[in-house]
Amino acid sequence: MYRDFANVGRLFLLCWMMFLSVALPAQERIRFVTYNVENLFDCKDDSLTKDEDFLPTSLRRWTERRYWEKLHAVSRVVAALGGDRAPDFVALCEVENDSVLHDLTCRSSLWTVRYKYLMTSSSDPRGIDVALLYKPTSFRPFSHRSLRLPAHYLPEGGHVRDMLCVSGLLVSGDTLDVIACHLPSRLNGRKAARLRSSVVDYMISVVDSITAIRRVPNIVVMGDFNDTSHSGALLPLGSRGRLKCITGELGGSYRYKGHWQQIDHIYLSPALLDTASPLHLSPRGAWLPDDTWLLEPEPLYGGYRPRRTYNGVRYVGGVSDHLPVCFDLLFEW
Repeated sequence: MYRDFANVGRLFLLCWMMFLSVALPAQERIRFVTYNVENLFDCKDDSLTKDEDFLPTSLRRWTERRYWEKLHAVSRVVAALGGDRAPDFVALCEVENDSVLHDLTCRSSLWTVRYKYLMTSSSDPRGIDVALLYKPTSFRPFSHRSLRLPAHYLPEGGHVRDMLCVSGLLVSGDTLDVIACHLPSRLNGRKAARLRSSVVDYMISVVDSITAIRRVPNIVVMGDFNDTSHSGALLPLGSRGRLKCITGELGGSYRYKGHWQQIDHIYLSPALLDTASPLHLSPRGAWLPDDTWLLEPEPLYGGYRPRRTYNGVRYVGGVSDHLPVCFDLLFEW
């Protein structure tokens, strides 16, 4: 009798598992990361840019050994952010050139992921650009553009880094448009704020043009905005329900004079926030890693800060003065 009861139990369990496989939709995640990797330069002098601070003969003594240590550290961070598998998309800020990206994707431990990449070629005086790494098994680009700010957006002159706009098909079959950006720093005060506003105005025009041609606009804008989401420069991105910032309430990706600030952001179009849609933002939202090895004590102000590569000209050996920011899209079928 006990044996009969056990057989009935196994049959019930099998039927229940079959029911679940039919009743519950299959679900897959697509992980995104945006990361300012702080001056990821090679060791070669580029006569067309001001890269003299990152050469073996400079005060920083930026040697091949230090370069490869940094590449392997960045690859370690990216791999760790993937959890059980590497992230599907990684937007990088402050990368110098194609050679650096080739070394990162093909000659570091990330070579096993088989990342492909696209990047800008800005007129930035120091030669730093933004790039997008992507898994070809998750995403197939059909177009990409390096977006240079038109002259009429720069009445005061100056240099602004290009934005990267990549459009393609996800493994889910959905069209996705990704804009990676690195807005002007805050070193020049009000002028820099006006430049950020100009970049945002241009970004809005790009987002609106994408929205006008897509039946369902799935747009991701991410990068280093050098400002908080509540600033006057960035607020227009959320006007008219155009985009929504999902990083505004995070604890901070950058620490300045003892204060954490969230200046690395992710903006999503409304379709990606609709949980009824097969492709949508994970309930977890955006998040920062809690890996303690990315941090170091801050002697002057107390607490901890990101462990950067250099403090001034003194080599520390950390990864970056920023923390990466992550989020997942889920798709169900």
